[in-house]
Amino acid sequence: MLQDAGLFFYNAFDPAGLVSLDKPPLAFWIQTVFATVLGYGTWAIHLPQALAGTASVALLYFLLRKPFGRTVALIAAFLLAVSPIAVAVDRSNNADTWLVLLLLISAWLALRGRGLSLVFAMVALGFAFNVKMLAALVCGPALLAGWWLASPLAWPRRLGWMCAAGLTLAIVSLSWAVVFDLTPERLRPQAGSSRSGSMLELIVGHNGIERFVRNRTDARPTTTTAPAQTQTQTFRALAYDAVPVGPLRLAAPMLAGQFAWALPLALLGAVLAWRRRRAHVALWAGWALTYGIVYSAAGGIFHIYYLATLAPPLAALAAIGGVELWRRGATPLALGVAATALWQAYLIGATLGWTATWIGFPAVALLAAAAAAWRDRRLTSLIGVVALLILPTAWALSPIFSPGNLILPSASLPRWLGMDDGRGPILSRTHRSQGDDPKLLAFLEAQRGTAKFLAATSNALLASPLIIRSGEPVLAYGGYLGNDPIMSLDAFAERVKRGEVRYVLLSPGRRPAEFDAWVRARGRPVDPTLWRSLPTEPRRAISLYDLTPRPTSR
Repeated sequence: MLQDAGLFFYNAFDPAGLVSLDKPPLAFWIQTVFATVLGYGTWAIHLPQALAGTASVALLYFLLRKPFGRTVALIAAFLLAVSPIAVAVDRSNNADTWLVLLLLISAWLALRGRGLSLVFAMVALGFAFNVKMLAALVCGPALLAGWWLASPLAWPRRLGWMCAAGLTLAIVSLSWAVVFDLTPERLRPQAGSSRSGSMLELIVGHNGIERFVRNRTDARPTTTTAPAQTQTQTFRALAYDAVPVGPLRLAAPMLAGQFAWALPLALLGAVLAWRRRRAHVALWAGWALTYGIVYSAAGGIFHIYYLATLAPPLAALAAIGGVELWRRGATPLALGVAATALWQAYLIGATLGWTATWIGFPAVALLAAAAAAWRDRRLTSLIGVVALLILPTAWALSPIFSPGNLILPSASLPRWLGMDDGRGPILSRTHRSQGDDPKLLAFLEAQRGTAKFLAATSNALLASPLIIRSGEPVLAYGGYLGNDPIMSLDAFAERVKRGEVRYVLLSPGRRPAEFDAWVRARGRPVDPTLWRSLPTEPRRAISLYDLTPRPTSR
């Protein structure tokens, strides 16, 4: 995207412009702008998310200060700042940080209650759509409910402004995707993770229906080089966080531990503040409820880091609930703190094992002190706040000291402590790609000759390190995970025939299998001692093939 304006606009993955990322471009445009100014590197790519996460904390404070007071605003901002999944996502290059910030901007505009403010709220929501597509629209009903209750306008005018806002949302949301699809295919990349190469199909399919209904055929890679069951499990572990679907899904300790440490206080906040601040409570509770329902029903592609969208409403409602209890006296406050402490005890016991609950001992001790001093609201609140922040803060520190899988970020105190957090080795630890081998890159650059592509490979995970280090085109003929119909085998064979591709990297357990078979039949394996310097891993060992035509014997 730094190399060419066309690659930038179409959100291209590779310098040849064959395939785009399977997400809309806004967050990646922002990263590209930072890389243009600061130079390409880890700092430039991650700084935008750090700034967006910080801005989200400040904006949540701003949203709550006027209607609920400075105390609620400060508590909510702090709770968001130490929300474990927010910390994990803000330290990655995932787009969800920008999604959260744009949703908060939409909430601020909607709560103003004016007709034009709703239109601008939908503009911000349309920008959010161009960060995470349909994931942004889940918040739409909550924004509309908050605006409706905050608006002083008469019903006919409200309906008119709603129609204008809906039209604005459609235009802003779909404008880039429509332009993408209207561009002739020869002049733009194929849409990654789509079957037809269409961005609109990507919105409805991979980033829509497949989030709820998993494509079982695509989820099972075929291979002749490793046991099918092992490779299937590896693929699923990489692609999904498999937590059973159902109404109590988000109560699973590994999921709840990402965002819901103060859940009892949040529930109380939604109930106790309803009469005084209906518009605000409707927005925050509706935001949490709609995303909670969607994530509970998502039986297809689901990742833990999606839960970052639940951090702001839970932080807001928990802060509101705590202060509302404080206003009602020491006894209600002590009971609320006790209920939250029991909930945290469940989370810590279920994730670290009930024999390891000594980690939560400070919280229990402080809670006991709060119970002894229940007649003093200030002392009770101080002790309760300190006690209830110990465990979520520890969880929030885990992605700093034990980040785990950087593609699918999460927080995990068990992982930090060296325990099994139930996610499996691929999701719990950071792995270096086998394609990120300096000796491999040096070999390909020296032996490439006149080939257009430095190499070809089945998936973007192998191609990306080579592209990053060299800036040269690498053909990922299977797309992101090797399942995308980027090109037919005949089209690939034609590129080989024209001399555009000489070397191919193969990885076990990746599709398309027919490409692998064709390469193995026509290519010659290259001696690994010539190009490999990293230690091999049996499940992810790669092989290199040379497709230079074999000399004919006389």
